[in-house]
Amino acid sequence: MVLTPLPRMDPQEVAGFKPASHWNGAGDYMGTLTALVLADGTTTVASVTWNSPRAANGRGMWWVGFTDAPGDVRMMNGYLDPHDATNSELPATVTVTNLPTSLTTGGYDVYVYMVGDIPSGTTRTYRYSIGAASFSVTQAGPQPTTFAGYKLAPAGGAGNYVVFRNLTATSFTLNATPPSGGRAPVNGLQIVSPSGS
Repeated sequence: MVLTPLPRMDPQEVAGFKPASHWNGAGDYMGTLTALVLADGTTTVASVTWNSPRAANGRGMWWVGFTDAPGDVRMMNGYLDPHDATNSELPATVTVTNLPTSLTTGGYDVYVYMVGDIPSGTTRTYRYSIGAASFSVTQAGPQPTTFAGYKLAPAGGAGNYVVFRNLTATSFTLNATPPSGGRAPVNGLQIVSPSGS
């Protein structure tokens, strides 16, 4: 099961470090999608609700600026953009509920993808958490003009995705917390089952 904020992708487009189709598109900075679709096209009772706090004049979502192309480029181009202009560190939240037993029985992994539009000479550190598990990711500008592929972020290091492993709950909430005065992008979220596959 996969989710991407912006822009919407056609069902046959394949994207993600674990290549998959049927991405569920979330086309605004907040909202809810019901009847989420699995990568094989099966409709489920699962739902997702997301909210990306907006600073004054902020949109809550943004884009990197890659030249549009189907698949990975399109998925990584748009992102939820929680912007902390007030130093309050309000996270973007993505809550997935009612996951089917076909995903939870064997455990699942949650891949979180992130690439933000970062100015030259700027370094940002983002924090992502699900429950007690958390990762910090550092990215430096300027971002490249083309998407060069996926790189797993080591603890506190540079990369464009992290993995929360061996979850079993039917519901979870991802928090993407920006640093003071910064941002914490979420370009996509992918649920892979069974865990470790």
